[in-house]
Amino acid sequence: MWNLTSHLIAFSAGLSLLFAWGEFLRKNTTGQTQVQGLLFLFAAMFQAHTFFTSTGLYEFFPHFYLIHLPFTACIGALLRRYFSELWDESPNRNQFSYWELVPAGIVTLLLIPFYISPAEEKIALHTRYLKEGVPLIFQITILIAVSPIFYAAFYVFTNMVKYIRLERFKKSAHLRLVGIVIGIGAFSSLIGIYTLFFHQRHGLEIVSTFIALLLIGVYLLRQKSPELWGEVQRIVIEEKKYQTSQLGGFNLETLQNQLRHLMEGEKIYRDESINLEKLAIEMNLSEHQLSEYLNLHQKKNFFHLVNHYRIKEAKELFALHPERNILTIAYDVGFPSKSTFYDAFKREVGTSPSEFRKSLGS
Repeated sequence: MWNLTSHLIAFSAGLSLLFAWGEFLRKNTTGQTQVQGLLFLFAAMFQAHTFFTSTGLYEFFPHFYLIHLPFTACIGALLRRYFSELWDESPNRNQFSYWELVPAGIVTLLLIPFYISPAEEKIALHTRYLKEGVPLIFQITILIAVSPIFYAAFYVFTNMVKYIRLERFKKSAHLRLVGIVIGIGAFSSLIGIYTLFFHQRHGLEIVSTFIALLLIGVYLLRQKSPELWGEVQRIVIEEKKYQTSQLGGFNLETLQNQLRHLMEGEKIYRDESINLEKLAIEMNLSEHQLSEYLNLHQKKNFFHLVNHYRIKEAKELFALHPERNILTIAYDVGFPSKSTFYDAFKREVGTSPSEFRKSLGS
């Protein structure tokens, strides 16, 4: 009798198959999309196998029993290759390696006697497994099949620790999602190993339930954040730049607070002679370090940053003192000339200072 778990597993198998179909039918396929398609295809096979065994339908298709295991042994290598796109910039990162097929080859060799056995014998063996537990040879085979998944999880987490700072990981929901996905995959494999060696019933259904929830979560994430992968790539690229920068010994939050105090507290931008050198001295940085910090972490160069604060105060003064002359306000906030003020204001706000002031009056 089918229960809710069986329906969930069947649904996730179909969903994963649709994912795989969509990846393979893309117009501009890449190595990355093909790897993604294979991951979804093998996940669909795993879920379908669980559905057939948990509902007893395997008795009608006994030769499909355990056929998924060699493909499951390839999932770890595919995961490692998929995530290597984030931090491995070598041109051969997606080059095929025959060593990646060794676990699948060993699993296939160990299962050949079972695969070629008659259907009646397969059904009888499965019935006996439910009562007596899985034989040692099959336990070893399944352990070999899932071991690459643990290696992939270790590979991803060690590289995340290597390339991404903890503070960035805490701030980025995208990075946390990647960690959760890999964590659930590894945790599911651990549950499967535990239930396999300690003869716990329904172990396969528990693992497939976790995978089903993970696949549904991936679907929802794709709907909410279609650019998730691109965003994670962007973060990793920025973090790698940070590691090779001259700011490695500085706390970015401290620099942010220091800059904010100078600009918003002391209003250092009002000094029309302020330049990169003077600001760097105030922050105890070299000019190169300050320039790198502003461009990489503030997304502005020095002049854009200073003019941003000058224009921000000018707009406030327009609102508070409508009687004051525009040029007087421009000089007060640090602009050295009328033309410089007008050009910077229009570039930042989109209108001239006089048009902006009229809009305030209306």
